[in-house]
Parts: sequence; structure tokens; C-alpha cells
Amino acid sequence: MSAPQNQRKARAVLGVAVLLGLGLASIPFFITPPAYLDLVLRDPVLGSDLAGQHVIVTDDATGKRLNAAVQKIGGAFLARVGRINSGKTAYTARLEGYKPATAHVQAAALETVRMPLDLKPVFGRLDITPVDATKLNEPVAATVREDNKVLTQTPQRLISVVLPPGRHRFSAQAEGFCPTSHEFDVAEGKVTKVPFPLSPDLKSDEIARFVLNWQNEPRDLDSHFRRLGTSGFPNPAHVFFHHTEAVTETGEVFARLDVDQLYPGRYETVTVRSAAVGDFEYFVHLYSGLGTIGGSGATVQVYTRGCEVKTYAVPPDCSQRIWSVTRLRNAAGRVELTDQQRCDPGFASPLAAKEGTTQPTQ
Repeated sequence: MSAPQNQRKARAVLGVAVLLGLGLASIPFFITPPAYLDLVLRDPVLGSDLAGQHVIVTDDATGKRLNAAVQKIGGAFLARVGRINSGKTAYTARLEGYKPATAHVQAAALETVRMPLDLKPVFGRLDITPVDATKLNEPVAATVREDNKVLTQTPQRLISVVLPPGRHRFSAQAEGFCPTSHEFDVAEGKVTKVPFPLSPDLKSDEIARFVLNWQNEPRDLDSHFRRLGTSGFPNPAHVFFHHTEAVTETGEVFARLDVDQLYPGRYETVTVRSAAVGDFEYFVHLYSGLGTIGGSGATVQVYTRGCEVKTYAVPPDCSQRIWSVTRLRNAAGRVELTDQQRCDPGFASPLAAKEGTTQPTQ
């Protein structure tokens, strides 16, 4: 091979080498090495199991979307988002049932970053405990429905259900108890725990049962049952928190306050016996707390023989201290209810204050 040819070949090889060198030298200026992102998703409010769901992750700078499955690994809910741009970036995660949440990431080239991300649910959880209405917080195994949806296939003492915010109606049934229904409020992003009072079927000499339930302030509402035409304190024919058994002129018990509670979301129960012959009244007294009876969401369910039930809801505009609910007449073994549904001013009385409360001015 001649010298000129060798020189041309050498120059060609040198030119290729120079071009390759320039190309390699230019790569760092045009290509940024990636990083990798894992999101550790948490529901700190409800502690929900997020495994099996899919999260959509959006690069806030470019709008690029990535899809990742949520896996439960070592007790954590992990979404392996994968390759992202290194450097300082922000990614917004969207998971069904939760508000969007943004992770601010500072990732070095080729680094795998694991970021915790708390999600705020747009739903709430209701924990329902069926209880015996004649006893204080004694759970009962019951089946529960929301409208036509069965929540429990078998009787249970605690039912947890995830629901959209708002008011929901449930019905419950348990052996030896009257079927009944209640409405409960579900708050967004909160766990609401409620008792679900169930009335035992009336037996022996029992002729009626009143179950008061309220959801909101005022703090303390009280059940009262007394013979019509009687008044004053003490009054043996008047049952309430200060006098838990009402008696006839001969000393026979005709009504008893089974349960007295002080807080919203609770219940109070009065059971009436056959010795209550004649005319009586049942009313609710606002004892203490902020707000009005009308704003309490109070209901009274009256049970009679055969699990017949009648439900009274407080008038929303009731701003007085007394809600007169109904009258009861027991004549010749026949019980009749006469609706009152009116609000009256409070009454002056020397009632002894409950523990932890003060008697309001009436």
C-alpha cells in the first residue's frame, strides 16, 4: 500500500475517532440520567387497606402520567412509579376515593427515592355497635342493612362500613329484639362511632318502651315520663334521671328509666309496665349543652306489644327547652298513643344536678 493511501486511511480513522469522541462528550449536555420513584401511600385517618388499587401519578412539570399498582410489602402500601427525571421535581398522585396529594422529590441521578405520601379520604367510616337499649353499652350480635344492601351476612357486634359523607339510614335485626332503623351522619375523612340501640321484645308486664336517640349538640337531653295531672318535685309518678322509678299510689312500679346518658350519639330508655293505668305523657328536656333540641337530630321510638314501633322526629325549629312528644293511655290492657309534637318553655325545678353538669336556668 502506498504512503498516500496509508495517510488517507489514518486521517479517516482519526476523523471517525474525533467524531465519536465529540458525540460521547456531548451526551451529558443533552441527556440527564434518570432516577426512580417509589411512593409509600398511607391513609392516616381511616387506615384503609390500599392494596390492589391503582394510582395515577402525574409529573407536574410535564403533565406526563404514570400508572402504578399498589402492593402491600412489609406492612406498607408501595406503588413503584419507576423512572422519573432526576433533580427537583413534583408529582401528584390520584387514587380513587382520595383527594390528590403531591410529593416533592429531590432525586440524584440513578437514585431510587422512596417517598411517604398521606392521602385524605373523601369518604368516611361508620363503626356501628348494636346494643341492648335497656342496658348501658351492652353489645348485641345483629344483622345490619343500609336500605336494601346487606352489610352483615351473619350477626355481628361491630359493623364497619365506608360511606360517602351525609346522612344514611340503617336497619338492624337481632334474635329476641324488635327490628328497627336509625339514621346516622357520616363525616368526610373521619371515623364516626355510634351505638345502635335495639329494644328487646316486650315481655311479662311490659306494655311500652321509649328509646330516645340524638346525634348532635345539645350535650344532654333527658327522657321524662309522668302521669298526667301530677306535678312538683319530688313526684312519685314522674320518672327521669333524678327519680328512676315511678310508682302508683300503692307503691307499685309502673315505669323505669333503664338507661340515662349525657352525650350526643347516645340513647336513653324508659320502659312502662301494666301498672301504668290511665293517662301519661312522655317529653324530652334539654338539660344542658349548646344549641337547640331542634338541631339535635333527636328521635324517639315507641315500642308496644308485637314489636309495633312508632318513630317521632324532633321538629327542626324547636328552640324551647321541652319537646312534648306523645301521650300514652292504658285502659283495659289497650295502649294508645296520641301525638303531641310541640315545643314548650322550660319549667322551674329543684332538680339535683347530674355529675359533671349544672342545672340550667329555666
